Amino acid sequence: MGFLRLVYFASLLAAFTHASPLAKRDQTVVSGSLGTDGYWNDYDGGLNNYTQHDGNGSIAEGWPSVLTWASFNDLWVANQHIISRSCSQLYNTPNNSDQEIQDLYNSIKQVAHDTRVDKRFILAAILQETKGCVRAKTTTSSDGITNPGLLQSFKGNHSCNDNGKVQNPCPQDQILGMISDGVAGTGTEQGYATDINAQADVNGIEYAQAYYRAARLYNSGTIDSSGDLGKGSATHCYSSDIANRLVGWTDSASTCTLDD
Repeated sequence: MGFLRLVYFASLLAAFTHASPLAKRDQTVVSGSLGTDGYWNDYDGGLNNYTQHDGNGSIAEGWPSVLTWASFNDLWVANQHIISRSCSQLYNTPNNSDQEIQDLYNSIKQVAHDTRVDKRFILAAILQETKGCVRAKTTTSSDGITNPGLLQSFKGNHSCNDNGKVQNPCPQDQILGMISDGVAGTGTEQGYATDINAQADVNGIEYAQAYYRAARLYNSGTIDSSGDLGKGSATHCYSSDIANRLVGWTDSASTCTLDD
């Protein structure tokens, strides 16, 4: 990326970050400078390697800034070999069809538009949770909470593999619903949009950092009092994995040791 282009993007980021806040909106929509209306989807690049990230998700502690995230289209293309094979590899179900993959693509973009959650982050979260398999199994936690669908959403309402009932093909409305359940929430249970909105109260929060923190909240329900996104319960590598996916990591070996 050339110097002038970097200056342009830095100026654009600064202008967007300091824009006047939007009017208060529903918690299913990300408000103000932590949401996106599509501004952050024109960068290129991405490397398929893994770097473990420790700490609070900030640039100062070595986490990727939004300026280093790859474009949505680059991430989508780079992960097609995973999305097209994940069902048979992970869930012993038929792989995604071409139509289901197209419906997945369209649904990510629609939910991103409706919620102002960065579509690159939605894609990274789907890859993290289910590798993009539309027939991902519904899981149940030890306390009986169901987590269905592409984003294994908390008490979600949509699935194409629930209680042994596998839908093939998976209808477009189910694919859209699975993504919406995880991002916008279900009405009674919050999704990623609410978790991102909550970061607006963090002093000095950065755009990318807000998303990394939201990933930790989505995975475990809380952020450790230290602010370290690798501490606490659930999957300790979760936020680090998300950060790596956003800069291009697909299938090279993970070097994260936080869950060891």
